Amino acid sequence: MTEHHSPEPPSTFTYAVGAGLGVLIGGAVGLFLGDGYFLAAALLGAGIGIVVSFFVRAFLR
Repeated sequence: MTEHHSPEPPSTFTYAVGAGLGVLIGGAVGLFLGDGYFLAAALLGAGIGIVVSFFVRAFLR
């Protein structure tokens, strides 16, 4: 009998979740700093979110 494991989500899903959370957090920080910083902070947050999700995914393997 074979063991059944829950399937691991695809890496693009993990990176998309990281980017989405990064955009939310970065956007909130950008709004706090001022309207001129919103887009830059949101994009920076997305990049940081992707990098963090990469390391979390590598660490959990």
